[in-house]
Amino acid sequence: MKHYKRITALIYGALLLICIGIVWFLGALNKQGSSSPQDKTGQESSAQTGADQEKEESNGSDGDKNSGPSGQQNGLDETKEGTERSESGTGEYDQESEEARQDRLEKERQKWLAEYRRQRRRHRKPSGEGTETEEEKPYEPPTLMLASDLHYMSSTTHDDGKAFWSMVEHDDGKIDQYSEEMLDTLVETAIENHPTALALTGDITLNGERINHELLAKKLQKVQDAGIPVVVIPGNHDIQNKNASTYFGDKREKAEYLESGKDFYDIYHEFGYDQSPNRDEASLSYVYPLDPSHWLLMMDSCIYDDGNHVEGRISDATLGWMETHLRVAKEHGIQVIVLAHHNLLQESRLFTTQCEMENGPEVTALLEKYQVPLYISGHLHVQRIREHVTGPGLEETQDGIHEIVLSPYSFPGNQYGMLSWDLQDNMTFETRKADVAAWAKANGSENPELLNFADWSLQYAKSVIQEQVKQTITMVPDDLKAEMASMYADLYFPYCLGEAVPWNDAKTTKAYTLWQRVDPKGKKFKEMQSMAEDSRTPRQSWTGGGRQQTGQDGS
Repeated sequence: MKHYKRITALIYGALLLICIGIVWFLGALNKQGSSSPQDKTGQESSAQTGADQEKEESNGSDGDKNSGPSGQQNGLDETKEGTERSESGTGEYDQESEEARQDRLEKERQKWLAEYRRQRRRHRKPSGEGTETEEEKPYEPPTLMLASDLHYMSSTTHDDGKAFWSMVEHDDGKIDQYSEEMLDTLVETAIENHPTALALTGDITLNGERINHELLAKKLQKVQDAGIPVVVIPGNHDIQNKNASTYFGDKREKAEYLESGKDFYDIYHEFGYDQSPNRDEASLSYVYPLDPSHWLLMMDSCIYDDGNHVEGRISDATLGWMETHLRVAKEHGIQVIVLAHHNLLQESRLFTTQCEMENGPEVTALLEKYQVPLYISGHLHVQRIREHVTGPGLEETQDGIHEIVLSPYSFPGNQYGMLSWDLQDNMTFETRKADVAAWAKANGSENPELLNFADWSLQYAKSVIQEQVKQTITMVPDDLKAEMASMYADLYFPYCLGEAVPWNDAKTTKAYTLWQRVDPKGKKFKEMQSMAEDSRTPRQSWTGGGRQQTGQDGS
């Protein structure tokens, strides 16, 4: 394990060395403002200053987390040189043929691999000291594990009393009573999968309780200790949430919550922020290099400066920061995907308010300008995949950005996503389910609910939703109410998990006939029709991406 951690550290050290010059340069660009011709000289000067400063820091501070291994000088100079050539406007890359571009990119990739291998050889133990001989492996594209809307609730915030169960029974299907066990399962699943990184796209706590944040960070540290970086961004539940509560006895009482983005950073700075070569000064957004050819833009879409908002947007200042990174990434043949909490597109007929970002069309236009292939979000509590098109029937003629909305991990199924790349930068996404029952068995649990968690949690959550729906039905005997409400619950959870909703089967049931007779224009009947319309086919897998063309203006 120690040997593996050492190799992992070397990989990420080499990665940061190659990216550091580019991203320091981006920081300088962001401070300078727009790249008008008269500003270009100043930008190059800033990039040079940042590179020189980084050289001094790496030579003088061995303990800095962002300092790489020896050999940093060469990697930094090469990256800086490439950036300056691109900024110089000589036209060298503008006139480059596709064949020459591919050849250049492959040479740069091989140069990175050669440096990585050299560092591995340099840091191996001398002969006779337990050296492990390993075959040199070819470049492997990254994999990214994704989870959203954990809504983690520590067992320290409740006592299984009346107030707690009242909250659970009025919730939207989350299995709050086993939040600890579900999170521990996610941690072990990440370690077992061993992706390049684990990304959490917001609403990581129930209602932003400070104690929940602090205990969650301790659990996430176990993933990083296994050599898997964790990267996080906040959701609308996580900061300035005055609904933060504890539940003891029959009382719900206010709990301490995070009051600012700084509070969030103070707890989670080790999970993406410290590893980022360049953070946005106007938000909790940052760039995270998965490897030298793939960047994540972790975008803070939440509004919390003047109190907590359910809605989201990306500020004008942060949009400028984002465009700087997109432009330079495109110039250097780096594929970028964007992650945020709020949705980019209108994704659901059932949930139509407060989910899509307020300036979603503006953000969409910016991402499509730079041919970003994929945007990943959460917030909606429904697994969705959609391509942006400007009109019906245009899917075959347009090349719009795709959005993957992750289902909530806190729902039955405990669903998460896996995104992988191939050597041509094509991406494949699929949903998977964490096995809480297997975790419980491995940890010696004798709790029958945990040992049969997949079936039990689904039936329990259906019973919660069924009781809520029954309260909306009037003028019908209780036994018929139960049938009608059961139909709704049977459709609701497949919808949330991105499965095809069995609407045709539902229409043959007695419950459907009852709905038509009792409340054909009512809210709940219309909601079931919306779920069916949204989910004619499954929304749990996707392929796309591929190598992007370089160009200085994003065209």
